[in-house]
Amino acid sequence: MKECIEGKKINTEIRDKFELFEDLVNNKKIVVSNQILLKTKENNRFWLKGFSEVTHSKIDAPIYLVVEQSLREEKYGIKLKCSTLANSPFFRFDSGGPAHRNANELIPLNEQSILTPHFNTFNEKGQLIAYKTPQLSNEKESNAIVEDINFGLSHFCNVANMSLKNEDYPEVLEETPELALDLVIPTFNGAKFE
Repeated sequence: MKECIEGKKINTEIRDKFELFEDLVNNKKIVVSNQILLKTKENNRFWLKGFSEVTHSKIDAPIYLVVEQSLREEKYGIKLKCSTLANSPFFRFDSGGPAHRNANELIPLNEQSILTPHFNTFNEKGQLIAYKTPQLSNEKESNAIVEDINFGLSHFCNVANMSLKNEDYPEVLEETPELALDLVIPTFNGAKFE
């Protein structure tokens, strides 16, 4: 559920369960799948989507790592979701897209806009906050992360304190047309083509 305070959207689910949120973000997590296979999204053929289950060192709740990639624009997003905490993602990375404004009167207006790529998290009030890591503030490293989804996923995993069991990172693979065609055997007037 969201509400607005002083014109700022508040995620009340995260605000009200902030301890759980901090545990989910900060403690060690294990990505279950070695590979995340991106397939065409059911509701948008211009985006690919894949996911893996994630286990947590202290919390026994369903957690998912979700990776989405645009086919129209050179951008992708990576999210962590846990329905026990909130309906929306609780931590995410945007490689491209619009800037995010951290509306805070303590920050000068010209410093409130955070361009992509950036991470999105929440503060204790349930406000969405965008920020850049030192790597995302470095143009050369930032470009490498934006251009390579696997490099971006490894950076995301590093920041979110998660890895595979062997401490490596999962690999993102795109379902190729050949893979998709192998799953469907075409027919024409009842004749099968194998």
